[in-house]
Amino acid sequence: MTLLTDDRHILVGDIPNWLTSMISRCPTPDTDTAATDWAHTAQHWIHCWAAAAGRPVPTMYEALDRFVATMRAEGDLSENQIAQVCHAVDPGRAPSLAEGIGAATERFLWRVRPWILPWISFAHWTVSWCTHRQRGHLLFLARDMLTTYLTARRLHQKTPSGLDIRLAHASRSDHGTLSDVLGLRTGEQYRPGRVALVDSGCYGTVMSRLAGQLDPAAVPEDEAACLFFFSRNPRIFGYLNYLLSPSILELDVAGTDVADFVIYAGDVLEAMPKPYRVVRSNGVLTTELQDLLTFCLGMAVLKEVDDFSVAGPPVTVPQAQRRALELYAAYAHAGRSRMLADSLLFHAPAPQQLPDSYGFASLDYQSFPPQNEIFGSAPG
Repeated sequence: MTLLTDDRHILVGDIPNWLTSMISRCPTPDTDTAATDWAHTAQHWIHCWAAAAGRPVPTMYEALDRFVATMRAEGDLSENQIAQVCHAVDPGRAPSLAEGIGAATERFLWRVRPWILPWISFAHWTVSWCTHRQRGHLLFLARDMLTTYLTARRLHQKTPSGLDIRLAHASRSDHGTLSDVLGLRTGEQYRPGRVALVDSGCYGTVMSRLAGQLDPAAVPEDEAACLFFFSRNPRIFGYLNYLLSPSILELDVAGTDVADFVIYAGDVLEAMPKPYRVVRSNGVLTTELQDLLTFCLGMAVLKEVDDFSVAGPPVTVPQAQRRALELYAAYAHAGRSRMLADSLLFHAPAPQQLPDSYGFASLDYQSFPPQNEIFGSAPG
């Protein structure tokens, strides 16, 4: 299958196969030293980027500069967070571009690896919940959910669940039709039964619009379920909120705001470099590769998550809860420990404000599943 169009764009419907193909071709480490190994892997991703993007390969200085420009354009991080990410990945002087990107990748993954376990646990829980609740269709909102989407696909390959698992490229900036965001071919239709939407989290403006597009006339028990990794919307379920709920009960009364860490954890997930960006070309949603360093770091993270998914059994909820508490402890005590501070990608969540379309005043008791099931407001 040819995934690249003539103008180097990749159709959004081809992204899942393109990603899995790229990850499967990444070389297995077999060199003598860690430094050589990272440089070898980086050289592979540099070659992939140059072949697919059709752009000149930059110098390391240019790569870092464009990496910063991409973070600013994405709009997920504050200026302080961007500066801290740059400090975390800066490889210093390197003899070659491959060694520089290899060192940056090693530094980045060292700070990201502890988060992989709760991300994978969320994917396992999502698939299990949808199977148990007979929701046969899962839509993962790209691009923040790439790690969870690929994990769910891997889990489905190991133990077929009968679920229809897809990516939806819906966003705040360009929310097209259902056919647009799913990348459906001409004449192809998507008419799901009971569906679950999965996103990184926050308030749910994009998810609410997508849920309305799927079936505006759905009865409450059949409306789209909305599953967030972290939630700031009381109507939408947040996996990490529940993992940390005992600590919230225990520590909030002692003056510690654990909810800040929930927001921070969402920032970390959304800060993961995306290998591609979504653009509209000739009225169609397509994608094009990001800058070189963003692409290399993004593919390295996806490869790391995929390796973890392949190597081990499903992560249990108690395991994820213990890891979440460890991550919270590192976050909470980083101000008193240079070692803990250095283990963080950045040190505080970005400032947030409610979107214009979100109104607490008009909030009624009815929530999206599974939040309504947990609070007993679902019919039955």
